[in-house]
Amino acid sequence: MNPIYAEIPLLARHAGTWSGVYSHVRPDLSVVDRHRFTISVELPQDEAFHYRQTSRYWWEDGRTRDVVFDARCENGRLVWDNGRIRGALWQLDDATLYLWFGFHDDPDVVIYEMMQLSPDGQARARTWHWLRHHRLFQITLVDEAREGDAPSRAAPSD
Repeated sequence: MNPIYAEIPLLARHAGTWSGVYSHVRPDLSVVDRHRFTISVELPQDEAFHYRQTSRYWWEDGRTRDVVFDARCENGRLVWDNGRIRGALWQLDDATLYLWFGFHDDPDVVIYEMMQLSPDGQARARTWHWLRHHRLFQITLVDEAREGDAPSRAAPSD
């Protein structure tokens, strides 16, 4: 069985498809970027990875980007280091996940994210703090909703 169900049960409740808007702003609240997205969160049972996130982003000017993030559950944390980003995620309480990640090609930038899941599992609120040399330079606000019904909270049977 995928260890996320036992070690990070809140993350298991995030499985499914989400859509919404990323708004990237400077500390003075001027908008840097805004774009729509769809994210699919999977918890593979027979894979080398325990978590797979497929993200599709699109902008009003027609640009698009697709990214896949794979991670493993290790000692109660989701961890990844894929050559592009490295980071870790863990559960703080029954509603909140916390994660940090950084970019291999820009090691001076670190992002800290908090993610809250609504009690009914239908909405997520996320905020990112972007720091360069330990100084805030950007904030990302993410407002999203689940597409369709939430999957069962129980772990799939073996």
